[in-house]
Amino acid sequence: MVSLSERLKALRKTKDMTQEQLAEYMGVSPQAVSRWETGATSPDISALPQLADLFGISIDELLGYDETERHKEISSVIDAAEEQINKNITEKPITELRKALNKYPNNDRLLTCLMYALYVASENDDLCRKYDPEIISIYDRIQKYSADNYCRNETLRLLFRHYCDTDRIAEAKRLATNMASVETCYDYNIYWALKGEERVSFLENRISGDLRQLSWDIWAYSVHSDISDDEKQQLNDLRQEIELKVKNKFCIE
Repeated sequence: MVSLSERLKALRKTKDMTQEQLAEYMGVSPQAVSRWETGATSPDISALPQLADLFGISIDELLGYDETERHKEISSVIDAAEEQINKNITEKPITELRKALNKYPNNDRLLTCLMYALYVASENDDLCRKYDPEIISIYDRIQKYSADNYCRNETLRLLFRHYCDTDRIAEAKRLATNMASVETCYDYNIYWALKGEERVSFLENRISGDLRQLSWDIWAYSVHSDISDDEKQQLNDLRQEIELKVKNKFCIE
């Protein structure tokens, strides 16, 4: 990463400004600007917004952070972690996510993915006791400080499931009162803002998701209801018939 001193010098030259002109603009001495550019000292933190505004860039860009590369790196870590978790590999993604958080300690997406990895690993009773405080801590942190709705909703969902899995039903029901209803969620409402092919594509995707949910509901009902084996088989046959007809009709794999 380019140092702030090098960045300031390069930006000043792109503006075709002398050190004296920059000093006058910032209300400091030319010697102060010279020390900034040699790395002997750094601008006061309160001066960063003014410098960023002068050069027409963000403070992150001023400090040399490449937001595009940062986003790609974080997305790559999350994608790799989720792929491993889906293969029931849990300890490695936890280690990799912690490493990434050492570099980006306040990234909500990394924290949320770590909570997911900890939750999945908690199927092991010993790990469940070990990770329980951290799962709750990440939830509290995201809910208190994050403005990212995805992270807020996902950590709420994960803690709800964690409480259910650990027989803390009262706590789970308390959390459930903070969940959005179907009628207010994105998937239920975005249809009305779509037109033409975009609307058709959305409906195809939602039908696919609804089919998975319906199939799961029928299976869960057959497992948990007090019905005969024959009735369970009938439900299983019905589930398979619905899946086949809907998949064929809408070309769902």
